[in-house]
Amino acid sequence: MITHTLACSWSFKPAQLASILRFIALCSLLCGMSFSSLAQVILSAERDTATVRLFAQELADSMPEHKITYMPRNQLQQQAYFAVDTQLILLGPELLDWRLQLKKSQPATLILQVSRTQAFQRFKDKHPPHLTLIWSDPPIERQIALLKTMQPGIRDVGVLFSEKSYFLLPEIMQALQAEGLLMHVDNWSGDYIARSFHYLLNTTEALLGIDDPQVYNSNTIKNILLSSYARKKALIGPTAAFINAGSLASTYSSKENWLSTLRQLLAMPTSQWPDSLYPQAFEILTNQQVARSLGIRSYSTTELKLALQRHRPAL
Repeated sequence: MITHTLACSWSFKPAQLASILRFIALCSLLCGMSFSSLAQVILSAERDTATVRLFAQELADSMPEHKITYMPRNQLQQQAYFAVDTQLILLGPELLDWRLQLKKSQPATLILQVSRTQAFQRFKDKHPPHLTLIWSDPPIERQIALLKTMQPGIRDVGVLFSEKSYFLLPEIMQALQAEGLLMHVDNWSGDYIARSFHYLLNTTEALLGIDDPQVYNSNTIKNILLSSYARKKALIGPTAAFINAGSLASTYSSKENWLSTLRQLLAMPTSQWPDSLYPQAFEILTNQQVARSLGIRSYSTTELKLALQRHRPAL
């Protein structure tokens, strides 16, 4: 009697049974997707170093649900075939060049350690649809916010540029104008032209550096800094690499910032990856000795980060 009652309680009409079977089939499909083999993520860099291998290992350890492996550059470039679900993380402009030569939409690729000027030299404004670039140079708006925080009374800002970075000028001008600042420019041809540069310094109160290796490099930085400091003008940027040389301050992305950004992107479908982005989290590096010599108030990096976040939360 009990058996008969149970049997009756599980009786269904044909339409109900069909719906249940479809639901079971959907659940089976989803389960199969969840437990299918993981997509392979290959990380490679221009130079095979212990630092790069450690970076790849830390990323893999922080995302055990992904199959993340490091592959030396020469081995990667010998690959004739990639599985359809492969994802690449490539570090450096030379590997960007290699990826552009593939001329294929797959595998989906994240590019690191490439600046906007380096990318512009390669594909101008025709961004390859299959690449996501995580820019290595600090965002212009954030650098301007740092400049205004450290020197709140300034109005006239000088910008050195070359043919490699001229495309950034409209964006820089707009960002400066949004902060009530005026832009003055000087075309740096690659040689040190004292008269032109000195005129720029005489009409401005600070320099905003662009990550342009034709303007800022080991051969030019000494003259730029000596000339600007002789007139008590500080240089912001162009990157944290110039702080020890005598730049006042710069924002930058730490290893932890890069890892956090990669984890966010790898956790979403590749179809949702943007064309480009900056790591949302950032750090600040300052040269306290330069600040003292120029009579600029000394800020801690914590103070500066809080000030930038209050200034514009999106920075």
